[in-house]
Amino acid sequence: MSSRGTLRTKFCSITTAPPEVATKYLLKSNWNLEQAVSDYYSGGASSTVSGNLKASLGAVTAIFDKYKDPQSEIILIDGTLSYLEDLGIDPEDCLSLTLSYILNSPQTGEFHRKDFVDYWTQAGVSSLTEMKEHLQNTHTQLIASPETFVKLYNYVFGFVKGPDRQLKMIDAQDAISYWRLLFAQCSFLTSCSERFEQWYTFVEQSGRGITKDLWEMFFKFLVDVLSTDPVHLSSYDEMSAWHSMMDEYVEWLEDNNLLEASA
Repeated sequence: MSSRGTLRTKFCSITTAPPEVATKYLLKSNWNLEQAVSDYYSGGASSTVSGNLKASLGAVTAIFDKYKDPQSEIILIDGTLSYLEDLGIDPEDCLSLTLSYILNSPQTGEFHRKDFVDYWTQAGVSSLTEMKEHLQNTHTQLIASPETFVKLYNYVFGFVKGPDRQLKMIDAQDAISYWRLLFAQCSFLTSCSERFEQWYTFVEQSGRGITKDLWEMFFKFLVDVLSTDPVHLSSYDEMSAWHSMMDEYVEWLEDNNLLEASA
């Protein structure tokens, strides 16, 4: 849960209002940031701020219209590639995942008007240059710690799987590709690089797809076990309620003489 200071800072960033105004609206909304911002713009905001919001809304809407599919109200793959190119972002860069995350993209190469316009307008962003700067700052914040990174990490599973409710898992190779992309960003995981490669080999050899539960459990495993002692995995407890793949992975390490015994 965000601290009150963090919520106040976010409110000021979105609205450009001074801290005392942020506190007033956050108190009124019981520290619900979204509600506080909504109340600010609909009730007590000055006409100048309202005018700035309208200007930002118009600029962001024009940007969306530039890239959207001519036959729909959605930015599809071609528009997404053009948008990324104009932002100066490689589609294979993890920044593209952060962009998809903050704009609530349901799957690869798809952005919906409401999510796009609402997010950028509330962020006070109205140009491609500002979008890129905001994106880079947000990405830096997300990858700074396990507590913030897990939000992006958990989102990516659904993004890769797509909205089809019939699908319950993603292909192992797709999972490995995204794990490589995501984990390479995190300085707090640098000690785990060798264990990651062993995990990828194990997953490939297992021949099994990756479920949402396994995807999320693996991140908890790497934070609680792999990163704390990558050599001995001393924090691992076989009696804990890990996904069976975690237990099998540890057994696989032992069977292949890849795990040193604790002193």
